[in-house]
Parts: sequence; structure tokens; C-alpha cells
Amino acid sequence: MAFANTSISVIGILTSSNSILGIGTTGVLPEVIGISSDILQKWVAPSAFIDNVIVGILTSINLKKQQIVTIAGQAAAGDPTACGIGTTAAGVTAVYASVANGTIATGIGITAGDNVGLASTAVVGYGTVFADTLVAYRFPNLESGNYSTDNPIESPGNVTVTSSNAGIGKTTIFTQNNGTNLGNVFQITGGGGSCTGWASSITSLINEIATLRAGIATYVSAVNTVKNYKYAQQLDYWSLNKVVSISNATTTSNTSALSVLNDPACGGPYNT
Repeated sequence: MAFANTSISVIGILTSSNSILGIGTTGVLPEVIGISSDILQKWVAPSAFIDNVIVGILTSINLKKQQIVTIAGQAAAGDPTACGIGTTAAGVTAVYASVANGTIATGIGITAGDNVGLASTAVVGYGTVFADTLVAYRFPNLESGNYSTDNPIESPGNVTVTSSNAGIGKTTIFTQNNGTNLGNVFQITGGGGSCTGWASSITSLINEIATLRAGIATYVSAVNTVKNYKYAQQLDYWSLNKVVSISNATTTSNTSALSVLNDPACGGPYNT
């Protein structure tokens, strides 16, 4: 019957442990981590590129939304208003929340004009325009390289995607009408002159937003396909670095213990 070799001293055990750990952390693992990092960057590049395309489209959408708010405000300015302004929620819905072109305004209703920033106190139909948004669902420990935790995917959450962090996260999420309040809009019902042109411009801008939104959905699908692979590689990279972190912590602990075991004041050295 074989028994474990107990002839090695505790100093020898810890010294051997540090030697073995050192081979991994200074020899094998750095090379493997480097390979993992290179592969990760190959997934980050297309993720960042496509996210940046989406950010550009989103910027165009929200600029057009702001233009719509500005035009509607010009039409509804003054007392009496510069143009004929609709007095029903249905009229506002027909312009800004049609099935064909999507929803531009929410919270549609009727109220006195001065309740929605107008000089006129007459009843008007109105809606509120909110910016479209782009966020990424991400895991902070993966993105920041936090190896002090034991769980790389704890505390997930959304972060706004911008040109400065494009490529971040596991999933890019585009949402309509849940961002910053851009202002109120109104239905232009008449007035001639500039009013006809303003109404036409609003319709054109709404159609352009519908086209941009369709395009953005295609890019979101594309980037999320790529980000699934990026996420998997991030887990690989994090795991390898976690091994190094654990090894370094063990080496530090071993070294502290060795200083005690070698200290004559503590009865050392314990070489037997």
C-alpha cells in the first residue's frame, strides 16, 4: 500500500508551490493571454465599427426629430398662432403616430396652448417628442478587467453607446422614444404660405426617420451577431487573467508564510 511522501518540510512545500506557480504566471500563461487578447481585439474591431455606424444613424434620427419640434413650434407660435393648429388628439396621432411611419410623438392629448409652451390659450392637440436611444447591455467586470471578483458577469446593466465606447457590451439595444424630452409638436391644419411648406417638411422628416429606423434595426442585428463571439472571447480572456490573479495571491500568501517558518523567533527554520 502506497502512502504520501511526508518527508518534505512545510518550507519545501511552499517553496515548491511558488516555483510551480511562477512557471505558470511568468512562462506559459502570458503567452496564452496574449493570444487570447489578440483574438478578442479581432472581435472588438467589427463590434466598434458597426456600433459607430448605428451611433451615426441615431444622431441623424434625433436631429430630424429636433427639426420637427422646431418647425411645429414655429407654426404654433404667436396668438393667434402663425398657422392653423389642430385641436384634437386624433389629428396629432394621424401625423406623428401613424402605423405606416412609426411613432414620433407620445403622450398625445389636448390642452390649453399655454400649458404646452404656447402664447395662445386656445385648446390644441399636442404630443411630446423624445429622443431615440442606444444602449449596450454589458458586464462591468469583463469590460474593466476586474479580476478581484469571482464572478465576471455579476452586476450587469445598460450603458449609453457613444463613439467613445463603441463596441462595448454583449448586446446593443435600440429603443424608440425613451430618451431626452425634445419638445412638443402640433398638427398644422392650415394657414397657407409657410404653413403648407412646414407641414410638408414635417411629413418628409417623419418619412426619413422611418427609413433610418429600418436601417438601424439591420445594423443592430448585425452587431449583436458579432458581439456574441466577442462576449465569449472576453470570458476566455478574463478567466485566464483570473488564474494569474489567484496564482499571484497564492504566491504572496506562501511568501508571507515562509517568512514566518524561516524566522528563528518563531522556532524556524522548519526544514524537517
